[in-house]
Amino acid sequence: MFGVNGKVLWINLTDSTFKEETVPEEVYRKYLTGYGLGVYMLNREMNGREDPLGPDNIFGVMTGVFNGHAVPLGGRFEVVAKSPYTGTWGDSNCGGKFGPELKNSGFDALFFRGVSNKPVYLKLVDGKYSIEDAADVWGKNAYEAEDYLRKIEPKGQALVIGVPGEKKMLLASIMNDYGRAAGRSGLGAVMGSKRLKGIIVRGTKKIEPFDSEMLRLTNREIQIQFSKNIELARPWQLYGTTDITEASHLNGDTPIKNWGGAGLVDFGEENAARISGREIAKDKLRSYGCAQCTLACGGHVRRNTKYGPLEGHRLEYEGTGSFGGLNLVSDLDSMAMAFEICNREGLDIISAGAAIAFANECYERGILTEKDIGFKIGFGDGDAMVKMVQKIASGEGIGSVLGDGAARASTIIGRNSGEFAMHVQGQDLPMHDPKLMPSLATTYLADPTPGRHTAGGIGFDEGGRLTLPFDYGEWSGRKIERYEYSGKGKMQALSSYGMQIMNSTGMCQFSTAVWPNSFPYLKLFKAIMGWDMTEEELMEAGKRIQVARHLFNYRAGVNPWKVAPNGRMVGNPPLGKGPTGSVTVDYRTLVKDYLEEVGIREDGKPRDDVLRELGIEV
Repeated sequence: MFGVNGKVLWINLTDSTFKEETVPEEVYRKYLTGYGLGVYMLNREMNGREDPLGPDNIFGVMTGVFNGHAVPLGGRFEVVAKSPYTGTWGDSNCGGKFGPELKNSGFDALFFRGVSNKPVYLKLVDGKYSIEDAADVWGKNAYEAEDYLRKIEPKGQALVIGVPGEKKMLLASIMNDYGRAAGRSGLGAVMGSKRLKGIIVRGTKKIEPFDSEMLRLTNREIQIQFSKNIELARPWQLYGTTDITEASHLNGDTPIKNWGGAGLVDFGEENAARISGREIAKDKLRSYGCAQCTLACGGHVRRNTKYGPLEGHRLEYEGTGSFGGLNLVSDLDSMAMAFEICNREGLDIISAGAAIAFANECYERGILTEKDIGFKIGFGDGDAMVKMVQKIASGEGIGSVLGDGAARASTIIGRNSGEFAMHVQGQDLPMHDPKLMPSLATTYLADPTPGRHTAGGIGFDEGGRLTLPFDYGEWSGRKIERYEYSGKGKMQALSSYGMQIMNSTGMCQFSTAVWPNSFPYLKLFKAIMGWDMTEEELMEAGKRIQVARHLFNYRAGVNPWKVAPNGRMVGNPPLGKGPTGSVTVDYRTLVKDYLEEVGIREDGKPRDDVLRELGIEV
């Protein structure tokens, strides 16, 4: 088989045993490697009833077919497991440089089962592997853990958890490259439950493509198109995802004051300007990109804050939202420090900010008091926000309550606080509001990974045109009316299939911003794997992966037809102020059209005919 290793490594942490498995090419072709291979394996090995933090949950680290082949923006990887946050299919996508390094080490994926009786890490160097004692690094933060593993293998790449992961906090992220995070679904807690502190890999293997000259020419074509579209890329290079921060805080995109406010009214233009991408860029030392990246939307920064000097990653949009408008904070010192603590300790920035916003509302309503917390908090108090992030990271006091997110905190705090815990099935919501982009409600409620803005769907295209990863005939570029609710199921489904294709190949989701409806996936599959594929076959593979994720959830007892939102998320009742103040999202119609299009029965199971057509084994 060309383009991949053709095998995965199984690690049983209970007895420190290994098994190499050769994967048939048919499986790769059906599931496109990477993330798709992950859902195939977990459906094959798990029955859905597993305790997410128990020994029977399987934790996978997946590389994509484009990893290691210099495909621009094709260097990302995925981690997968049953989510302890939601009880559903769990995944998180990550950049950095770990993915291609793992691919070149001799395996396309790693699967961990069982639980070690002591802290350990996996060492994998050019196909040779061992379980090593992690006692000396247990209790260290993510930066320290990465330092430790990189001293063992200086040219390698490390994947680690911090103390929140060790403590099985659901807010725990999995970190690499000193600040790149696989932050969602609570999978850092899964690593911690297995006492797996980290993975260090080194790979020098050259994986041969089917046609190296065709691959070189195709990559060159991609670069030429990138140069032609450089104006589309320029804002990403200058400001990263913070390019949208100021506008999003005012136009209804960013949720404000724990989803109870409106940016123009409660945050204001002056505060939005203080945290704009241009203001944040003043601290930038240099741009950087993840593996195989030409976009370089990352930035290393240095800032002399009131808490002391800080040097690390530039804020991302989700961090400006969660530590900004969601908490009514416009102090960049506080936001940058909160962001840095999350990166250093290994915390999901979205959920950390969401948990603090929930606590601020509890405080404002008198449900939590200064005595409960140990100090005064409140919306707009940046210093208190930083202290709260530190409390969560250490798991001390109120931090131990908030460390599993707002939904679980509300069950401990009680007093009807669940009414303003903003989540779907336990997953704290991202920093994009369906009242501005209604089909995000479909994605948040009905995708197999609930409450996720990166799960695929047409929300970000509403008011514009459908953007897919590659040219898909009449559907590419189709106009999408923002507040029409019927008839969107087909486009929502196609967009979700497209996302599965990107996640399964290792592509960055930002690629569609520079190569909309135009990335040469078929040429790349031919050059790398030797496969002759049609657009329909590729889209069918995306559908297969999406339906297989739905099947995983059905077996776990999750029914997307029955998932309901917090009313604030969909404007029920309407917000009453700001650009989206009169909007109530008809999420029922949106969800119904999508689930019927994908072929999900009313009990949550994919229809038998759909499973047969896609060749999914039950």
